[in-house]
Amino acid sequence: MTSIGTIIKEITIPHSKGNIRLNPEFVVLDDAHIQGFLLGTDYRRMYGIDINNSKNRHIKIGTNKEMKFSLDIYQISAQDPL
Repeated sequence: MTSIGTIIKEITIPHSKGNIRLNPEFVVLDDAHIQGFLLGTDYRRMYGIDINNSKNRHIKIGTNKEMKFSLDIYQISAQDPL
């Protein structure tokens, strides 16, 4: 696969103590078809983010293992503004 560019797409993760807003940079690959994205270890460690990919995707933030949030994947299409 060949890289054809990069985009920065804001991601907001809701949290009771204030939303986490990330502005990660994504590499766009030629002929790549995805249903999700990979979040780098730097973001996960900085915010204590743990994504659980079971039957339904959930996310935990910080050290409170009891607080889980359902994670709805936003699908980026070619028509979405950057």
